[in-house]
Amino acid sequence: MTQITDSIKHWISNHPAFFPFLSFIIPLAIMTIPEILMGPYILGFDTMGFYVPNTLLFFHGGLNQPLYLLNGQLFYVILTSIVGAGGSPILTLKVVPPLLLGILGLSIYAYAKRGLGWSSLKSVFVAFLGTVYFVALRASWDQLREELGFVFLFIVLMLLIKRKNSSWKHDAVLFLAIGAVVFSHQLVAVIMFGVIIFTIAYELFHKKFFEAVKVLIISLPWAIFFAVVYLTGVTQSGFPNSTNAVSPLASWTGFASYPSMLINEGGFFLFCFLPLLPLVIVGLWRFANLQLRSWLILSLILLLIPIASVSPFRWILMLTYPFAFYATESLSRLKSIKWKRFKITVYKLAVLYIVLSTAIFSFGFIFVNPEKPFFYFNPTHFNIYSNQVPTSMLQNTIPIGDCQSTTIALQWFKDNVNSSALLLTHTAFYGWALLTLNENQVRNYGFEDPTAAATTVAQEGFTQIYLIWWINGQGWYGQPSLPSAFHQVYQNGKIAIYSYNYSS
Repeated sequence: MTQITDSIKHWISNHPAFFPFLSFIIPLAIMTIPEILMGPYILGFDTMGFYVPNTLLFFHGGLNQPLYLLNGQLFYVILTSIVGAGGSPILTLKVVPPLLLGILGLSIYAYAKRGLGWSSLKSVFVAFLGTVYFVALRASWDQLREELGFVFLFIVLMLLIKRKNSSWKHDAVLFLAIGAVVFSHQLVAVIMFGVIIFTIAYELFHKKFFEAVKVLIISLPWAIFFAVVYLTGVTQSGFPNSTNAVSPLASWTGFASYPSMLINEGGFFLFCFLPLLPLVIVGLWRFANLQLRSWLILSLILLLIPIASVSPFRWILMLTYPFAFYATESLSRLKSIKWKRFKITVYKLAVLYIVLSTAIFSFGFIFVNPEKPFFYFNPTHFNIYSNQVPTSMLQNTIPIGDCQSTTIALQWFKDNVNSSALLLTHTAFYGWALLTLNENQVRNYGFEDPTAAATTVAQEGFTQIYLIWWINGQGWYGQPSLPSAFHQVYQNGKIAIYSYNYSS
């Protein structure tokens, strides 16, 4: 047994790429599982609800293309480039998410190994925890732009640490990495600039004026660009009073009052991180890393500020990454505890706990059907935040069991309804409809009232108005059935096509 162990250690020492490979392949493999289980259909609400329609409209001139790509949409540059080269939007959006999660694991590994100076094994472990914990999987489910931003953010953090006697090449890469974060995702950019501000303040406090000025010069052009292009839109959206909804999706994330917002944030925080919290607390006490602490302090500040265009739950979901580092660091601290029973140490128990708890919650999130979810993600039990963390990964805008029926129903509409007819779609069905129908046949009413939408298009002169929804009693998004003005004309499984009778 000792010889085998020694042989393995010798082989690993002669193959330094082994640990980086693990940090890439483990999250990629885990993310591939739900993609396989979904069959030909893609994962993620935003993926089907926004990435698919935006990509299709991009190629039909339905978007202001230069402006759209400028506005923090680097992921769309990649996506539209692949699709423009002949790739299928659906196939691309099935292949890219696992690859992206694997690259994020590699980015986390690089920051831990080269930035923090951790061992290879410890760096692999934090890459595993930072990508496979269920909150991280929730992000990879459909927050692909944000995920890309975090890939570049960890590169920025690593380069910020490795600034001593840095060359112009190092500073040029840091400049480009900061720009990549800005062009990837606005909220990740907020975290990044917050960390940079804390870094500059730290350097000034310790009288390292040259280092502080260098970081300022590198980041200032991007900070100005970010303030002009992005923050203007945030300030225009405003800061709501205590009786207004914090998010534009008022029915999903609205709060009755400011105290209600704080209580909901606290509950959501516990829902997301209760399994990790004991280890995170130990890590917070002992791990004095400037960047990660800056991230936590900034997140706490942002959670106290209601902004109309940003749900505060987003800042909580982003904590999964620094918490992965704190939990991993706490394991190292537990090695110093000498208690042992039956050759089992506190350290081994903690490792076993974190691996098993991560596996149980993550696999429950991956494998269980969304309509009969794992108990922790069931809205009738613990998951009262199902609008933020879905009941299962096996869904997009609709559950996996309704995907085939939706495709068949839309094909029936295309084959049997006059091409001058208009199909109204909730955001849940908009991307699906554009994959089958001409965009001129489809009108997306978002999350609004379908009757009001139908009345509006009827007043515009449309006489043949249809709508796709679930059969009565089975509907999602708070609308189990449609109003009586809609009459079912076709059904496949739980999905139906309805006609609208307008009486002026």
